[in-house]
Amino acid sequence: MRTNRHCDVDSAPGRRGAFTLVEIMIVVGIIAVVTAMAMPGFVQMLRKEPMRKAVSDIVDACTAARAQAILQGVPAEVTIRADGSISVSQVGTNATDRARMNTHSEPNRVGETGASLFSARLHDDIVVTLLYVNLKNRMDADQTKVHFYPNGTSDDFTIVLESKSGIRKVSLECVTGLPTVEAIR
Repeated sequence: MRTNRHCDVDSAPGRRGAFTLVEIMIVVGIIAVVTAMAMPGFVQMLRKEPMRKAVSDIVDACTAARAQAILQGVPAEVTIRADGSISVSQVGTNATDRARMNTHSEPNRVGETGASLFSARLHDDIVVTLLYVNLKNRMDADQTKVHFYPNGTSDDFTIVLESKSGIRKVSLECVTGLPTVEAIR
């Protein structure tokens, strides 16, 4: 006579093989409460706060202008206006540069002389407390232009942004044209 040595879980006293509906509902309820508590923090993390977005926009503008100047072989500039708008455009230095660009692209396309390559706007909570280009104070100017050159260099540039969440300084290394960010407070 052969005996089955495998133990049947369902037949063991005090053991069962499935969850009841009440147990499943309790777990779902706990997961829902934890998710509801974590959701506001998660949403805030996804949405950039004004200071982080402003710093990111300025760094992105400088990076885009530098890349375009190097790739196209034509100077590019970042324009910062008093109303808080930021844009990047290429600048043809002479008629030969403009003619060379126009032979490779259709008129009025992005990337052509004067066309905007990047644009952003500073949040209303952001205040520019310092703006220097080539060691000159540009705080009173209606617009400020920072130039990037095909050899990778740029104008000397420093901007300090202030908001409730702190103070950040963005500056360019003029030899490399690369932006650096410093948290002041």
